[in-house]
Amino acid sequence: MFETVAGLQPEVAERLTALVEECRPVLASNGMEAVQVLLVERGTGIVPAVAITKALLGWADTPLLVAREIVETSTARAVTG
Repeated sequence: MFETVAGLQPEVAERLTALVEECRPVLASNGMEAVQVLLVERGTGIVPAVAITKALLGWADTPLLVAREIVETSTARAVTG
C-alpha cells in the first residue's frame, strides 16, 4: 500500500499498512473520529496520520488537504492546557 512512496523505508511502509488495516473496521463501525483517537493512542504523528487517513478514504480519490484537515481538526489531537 505504501511501498510506492518515494523514500519511505520498507519497515515504515509495513507499519503504516498495518495501521490502515487496524483502522478499517474502526472506521466502518465507529467513524473517522474514532480512527483519529486510535492513531493518537498509538502515538502516530500528524504526517503518518494524514497518510493513513488518505489511504482509508481512498488514496487516489482523497485530496491531501482533505486528509490533513481531518487529522488536524480532530478533537483527538486537541491540546488541552
